[in-house]
Amino acid sequence: MKPEADLEGCCPFQEAIDLLSRRHAMTLVWLLQDGKPRRFNDIKRALGVNPVSLSQRLGELEGAGVVDRKTFKQVPPRVEYWLTDKGRELVPLMDQLGVWSSKHHATPPAPVPA
Repeated sequence: MKPEADLEGCCPFQEAIDLLSRRHAMTLVWLLQDGKPRRFNDIKRALGVNPVSLSQRLGELEGAGVVDRKTFKQVPPRVEYWLTDKGRELVPLMDQLGVWSSKHHATPPAPVPA
């Protein structure tokens, strides 16, 4: 088996997997897919995410060009986020992952009555 360092760059999609496998990243893309700008607190409430984690993940997605944001100069501060064209290109891929998952995911066993 090759050491992990030798595997870097072996798969053309590894960078995308690394980004999207981070906690809440795909959920954020899914939430923002409707194209409407969403405020930070709206996203936080919708996902029930710690604000520090959410800020970090949004920053990573913004840095990757998947999410864009606009900061409004007002009190209290207002920031809105939305998917870029690059981010919207992920939605059909996520749809296909959902189809694959539905097809191959075993149905969980029914709970056993106590």
